[in-house]
Amino acid sequence: MLPFQIMKSSTARILALTFMCCGVLLTNADTSYAQSSKSNEPDIPAPLQTMVEQGAQIRYLGREFGLDGWVTIQAGEEQYFYSTADGQGLLMGILFNNKGDAITLQQINALRDKEGPAIDRLAGYVPVEELNKASGKPVAAPSSTAISTSAVSPQDIVKQASKSRSEQLFDSVEAANWIAIGDKQAPTIYTIIDPECPHCHDLIDDFRKSSYLKRGLVQLRLIPVGVLSEKSLSEAAFLLASPNAEKDLFNHLDGQKDALLADKNINTQAVQRNMQILQDWKLDVTPFSVYKNASGEVKVLQGRPADLKNLIAELR
Repeated sequence: MLPFQIMKSSTARILALTFMCCGVLLTNADTSYAQSSKSNEPDIPAPLQTMVEQGAQIRYLGREFGLDGWVTIQAGEEQYFYSTADGQGLLMGILFNNKGDAITLQQINALRDKEGPAIDRLAGYVPVEELNKASGKPVAAPSSTAISTSAVSPQDIVKQASKSRSEQLFDSVEAANWIAIGDKQAPTIYTIIDPECPHCHDLIDDFRKSSYLKRGLVQLRLIPVGVLSEKSLSEAAFLLASPNAEKDLFNHLDGQKDALLADKNINTQAVQRNMQILQDWKLDVTPFSVYKNASGEVKVLQGRPADLKNLIAELR
């Protein structure tokens, strides 16, 4: 039994584990693999592809002992997986060799060397020098990131068909990939934004500079899309995966150029899922907000609210 300490890895939450390859073996895993993002890498296992579609970032760690390694990162949390060559099994945990060396740790360090600071940012790694600058203050906790899945049962399909168009639109935004700003107990507004859209910046700043968020009167659930440029597409993907989404977004609004990394290696499938809402509902403007008033009626708002006070009053 060989517990170990992480000295170099950005993934500081790798735990000391006591067996050769720990975790759960998912037997009879779906053999229909999704296409890998890079031609020289194996296809992403189907269970992991589902995580990717819901906002997780995934990186291939390489092959050791006949197992293909993967790391998924979402909201600053990493998980490690190893898939068998025949696609019939998927293991979760840390891989050791027969000497007790943590192979996963070596793979993560190689990934850091390859990708640089982007992977550290996604994993929520804070360098020692930055911690020292904090003068003993606690590091901010990750902001809420919610991932919902679409209903697929026959009963849900029947329910969906009986709903009004406005209710179906609300269900669509509720099931999107979003980040939350504000009290989770407060009434909710879903807003589709593009990170490079100045009108979206204005809307968020209006709420940010008002007292409504701090007083727990509203929660914004921001649905990032990337329609203005390839840069905004990458920024939207980073925002969904960020362990400090609210902080990164506010830094972006304040003009910090690298607050939302437009990383070439980032996958954008979670954002593409959000953009499907724009296509399905023929929406051509951001910001676009959907909410329910105090009576439960679905309301929509294009652009920046003209009167925040009246909008908040509608919610309560």
